[in-house]
Amino acid sequence: MGEAVKLTRNDDSAIRLKTNLHIWVLYSNDRFKLHMSHELSQCRSITFDTISMHALDVESLKSHTPPDIIFVETGPNWAQKIVSLQEYEAPSDDFEASLIVFGNESDNGALKIALRIGAADFISDKATLDEFTPLLKGVAEEKVSNRDLGELFVFLNSKGGCGASTLALNTALQIALEHKNEVLLLDLDLQFGVIPDYLNISPKYSLSDAISSVSDLDEESLDSMVTKHSSGLHVLNFQHENSNDDYDKAKNIGKLLPVLREFYPYIIVDLSRGIDRMFSSVLSPATKVYLVSQQNLVAIKNTTRISKSLTFEFGLSREQVELIINRYEKRQSIKIKDIEQTVSGVVIHIIPNDFKVAIESANLGKPFIESRKSSSISRSVIEFSHTIAAPGDNKKGWFKRLFS
Repeated sequence: MGEAVKLTRNDDSAIRLKTNLHIWVLYSNDRFKLHMSHELSQCRSITFDTISMHALDVESLKSHTPPDIIFVETGPNWAQKIVSLQEYEAPSDDFEASLIVFGNESDNGALKIALRIGAADFISDKATLDEFTPLLKGVAEEKVSNRDLGELFVFLNSKGGCGASTLALNTALQIALEHKNEVLLLDLDLQFGVIPDYLNISPKYSLSDAISSVSDLDEESLDSMVTKHSSGLHVLNFQHENSNDDYDKAKNIGKLLPVLREFYPYIIVDLSRGIDRMFSSVLSPATKVYLVSQQNLVAIKNTTRISKSLTFEFGLSREQVELIINRYEKRQSIKIKDIEQTVSGVVIHIIPNDFKVAIESANLGKPFIESRKSSSISRSVIEFSHTIAAPGDNKKGWFKRLFS
């Protein structure tokens, strides 16, 4: 009844959409099946299943990938068979697929039936890809716009060396292990970014490349730009070969961030160099800004100052700012109680001092969340990561009700 079609993607001139779409082609005769297979194969952003109308069985449709669009060829009893699709068990409550009917444009009866059952359009069964590309682009753009913007978490040092990069990396990695391919780690250090070395990866593209291409970024092009770690974590960073160009591009990161949030449920930002006006567009929309500090007077004083700056100069609410005390030791003269009195009204997280494990993992290019899972620092980071993304809390919602 159904035939899954695997597309080849070697033609650089092929049409591309803002995001990938999956289409069910319900056909009454082989001519339409072959014609539509040929046309859809020219669009590199589309996958599709061809399904015979003669043996249409709603139960068997469960084995197919849920569609974004359903193409239907008019034929014997086609309307009754389409109505039976209402019994299809949607993958989620907000599932939606557009219904497009193909037939003889002079057949007014078929046109009226198509409109009556909720079809979004009625198109000639001889139409070429160019003729219905605007329709595909509209569906793709609507799919992207209906996505919830991803959460944005910024890790910011209160002074140099407090460990924002280490915590951002290991937190992102832990979330990625539980939410594979849903986490993007951004290293915004223009000169001394260390994330690639800590992960032992060699990025092919940089944040500058992504910013340069922001107007043309789609799901496929972004997927090719990010560097993928074995854990399922995706990474973008500045590569430092051309610092002047990186500096110019970094000024426009505010244009890139909303696009990235359309594709990633969780974005972790390493802003370990501290507050920089250049990255104000990253701080202001943050879900949370984590100030990484330590148990010493200078770090705590800076934490108070930066916290006020985030509130009064960048417009963040008190609820958006939280404090992480890194390398915490009970025997230190400055206690958590002292910090709470100094930086009042801020949620505080504690990461114990395990300097040996942290340095060892950095030198090996393997984060401690993987190499030393049972260490005290790993357990604390795992617990902290669950305040950002609970295990199994996968974000859904790319589909809406059947037949919009």
